[in-house]
Amino acid sequence: MAQVERATHEAEAWLYYAPTGDESEEYVDYDGLDPYWALSDLLINEFDGYQEITDIEIDGELWDIRMNYSKSGFQPRPEDSVASDRLYEFDINARGRGERKCSYNVSPRFPGMRKSVGERTTTAFDHTDPDEGVSIHCQPSNMELNDVADLLPRFIFELANSADVGLYHGYFSEPFDGRITALERYVRLTRTMNEKLIGTGGLLDRLSMLLSDTKGTAGMYKWDNERERGHHHVFRHGSTSASEMVSGHRLGGQIKSYLPEHPEKFEPDDPLFHPKLGVKFVQGRTASGSVSWEDRDEVVRELDERLVSLLSWAEIPTEAGGTTYVADDHFDAGPAEESVPIHSDPTPRLEAKQEHLIVTTLRDMTAADEEIVENLAADGGRPTREVADAAGVGLSTVYRCLQRLEGVITSDNGHVRFVSEKLRQEIRAITEAAESKIESAADRAAQLVDMDVRQSASSAFDRWLAKYGAEFDAPTSEGDRPTVRIDTVLSKMKYSTNPLVDDVLDEMFQAWANDGRDPQALADAIVEVTVDGSSMRRPVATLH
Repeated sequence: MAQVERATHEAEAWLYYAPTGDESEEYVDYDGLDPYWALSDLLINEFDGYQEITDIEIDGELWDIRMNYSKSGFQPRPEDSVASDRLYEFDINARGRGERKCSYNVSPRFPGMRKSVGERTTTAFDHTDPDEGVSIHCQPSNMELNDVADLLPRFIFELANSADVGLYHGYFSEPFDGRITALERYVRLTRTMNEKLIGTGGLLDRLSMLLSDTKGTAGMYKWDNERERGHHHVFRHGSTSASEMVSGHRLGGQIKSYLPEHPEKFEPDDPLFHPKLGVKFVQGRTASGSVSWEDRDEVVRELDERLVSLLSWAEIPTEAGGTTYVADDHFDAGPAEESVPIHSDPTPRLEAKQEHLIVTTLRDMTAADEEIVENLAADGGRPTREVADAAGVGLSTVYRCLQRLEGVITSDNGHVRFVSEKLRQEIRAITEAAESKIESAADRAAQLVDMDVRQSASSAFDRWLAKYGAEFDAPTSEGDRPTVRIDTVLSKMKYSTNPLVDDVLDEMFQAWANDGRDPQALADAIVEVTVDGSSMRRPVATLH
C-alpha cells in the first residue's frame, strides 16, 4: 500500500525578482525597480493606500486579497520621487480555502542602500547578478512552495484589474533567485497513535536522551501538558543531530507534536481534536543557514524522509488508509504521489555508542570513582561538596574523578551529574543488576561492545546473550531442559526504564532462529530472571 501523503503547514522564503538574460536570450526591456514603482503607483495613486477585493476565483478556488503599505527602514535615493524620508514597502495578503493563506512583503533593492539613520546596509542583491530589483518576503500557511511563487502574479493581476490598470505580467512571472528559511511538513494522526511519540519511553523521549550526549549535537526537548496531555511536545535539534538520525540529512529544526491553541474546544469527531506531527526546517538551527530556492524540492524530500521514518521508528503505520491518520482541510490522509525512503532506526546504534562510552570510560575507575558514580546513578546529581561527603572523599578527589570520567559525568555550576539522563538510567540499571558492583557491570557492557565489534564472526544468539548479560546451559542428559539465566533486570510495565520481558524473549527466539536452530528446543527452556524486583525461575512459556 502507498505511503500516506504529507502536507505543508507553514514556511518562510525570500523571492528575488529582476530582469535577467544573456546573449542567447532576449532581454526584457525594463529596469530592475520598475515592478516596485508600478506597485507604488497602483497602491498610492489608484487605491489611495489600501485595496481589498473578495471572492476572486483563481483555478476554482475563491480568494480574498488585500493590499496596503508601510514605511521601510531604508532611505530613498536622491533621484527617487518619494515624499518621505523612507521608502515604502507593500504588503499583499491573500486568504483562500480554510487556513490557506500567504502574506507577501515587497521591498526594493539597489546598490548602496542605506538604513533610515544613514548607515550603509547589505542585502542579498549584493551577491547576485542583477544587483537591482525587488525582494519579496513570503510567509505562507498550508500552501506548497511552488504555489507561493505561482500565485503571486495572479494576485497582483487581480488587484490591478480591479482598478482597470494594465500591469506587465512578466514583472513577477518567476523569481530569478531566492532563499528558504523555514518549512514544516506534517501529518495528522490519532491521539492513541501519538502516544508512541510523546509517551514516557516514546520515540521523542528516546531520541532526546540518546542525542543529548552525542558530540557536536545541540537541542532541547520541551513539553506542555497543562491544558491537555499532548498539547505541545517539541524536540529542537541542529544539523549534527539530523545527520545522526538519518545519514546524509543536514537540515536542523524541530520535530513537533501539537494540538490547537485551545484543545478543550474540540470533540473527538473533529479533526482538530487529534494532533499534528510536524517536521520543520529552521534556518537558525541549520549549519549552512538558509537554502536556495532552487533546492526547494530537496528540502521537501529530506523533511518527508525524516517524517515518514519517525513514524516507522515509533511503530506507527506509514501507509495511507486504516484508522491511523485523520484528514483535515489541508491533509487528505490519502496515498502520496511518491514514496520516500524509510531509513533505519538510529536508536539501537546510538544506544550501542552509549554502551561503548560506559565501557571505555568506566572500566578503569578507582574505588573512589566507583563510589561517586554509584551515588550519582542513584540520586541523579548533587552539589560537589555533597558528592564528596556521600562518597567519603575530599573535594580534590571529586574533581579528579570529573577529569577521568569526562563525557560521562560533568559539573554544572558546582552541581555534579551525568551528562544525560539516559546514561544515568543505563548505569543505574547495570549497577542494580550487578549487585552495585560497577566493575562487574562494566565487564558485561564490555562483552556487549566486544561482541558488537566482531559480530560478523559470532552468532545472533551469542550477541543476544552478551546484550542482556545472559548465560545458556544446554541439557546434559536426556529429559533435561535448557536453562537461560538473564542478568539484566526486566519489567512487565510498559513505561519502565528496564527492558520489557516480552521484548527480550522475542529477541531471544528471533536470534535463536536466525542461527538456524530448532525453535522447539528453546521453547522448553527454563528462564532464571529478575522481573520488577522479583527473582524467579520459570518455564519460558509462563513468562512470554
